[in-house]
Amino acid sequence: EFEQVQKVLGDDEKRFDFVVSSKEKTFLIEVNFFNSGGSKLNEVARSFREVAEKINSVEDFEFVWVTDGRGWRSARTKLSEAYTDIPRVYNFTTLVDFINELKEE
Repeated sequence: EFEQVQKVLGDDEKRFDFVVSSKEKTFLIEVNFFNSGGSKLNEVARSFREVAEKINSVEDFEFVWVTDGRGWRSARTKLSEAYTDIPRVYNFTTLVDFINELKEE
């Protein structure tokens, strides 16, 4: 199953922070926290937008990004763009919505 994901990621050797399987899908999850702003946030947002597009193209897989921290205050535009392109972006407060959704399956 994961071979399909690796194929779409190509040369990107990617290890995910968490992998959660439900009856419906396998969720590949990245988690991070940013205390300060800067170009790192913009690069992470851009990178995860690309990763999400590739992973979400594989049947029964979905990318989930959990991110938080005051660093996002200075990069709101990039975070907003990520919300548009990545269906499952959560912070530490809204993560409970994802967990509850999994419990309902």
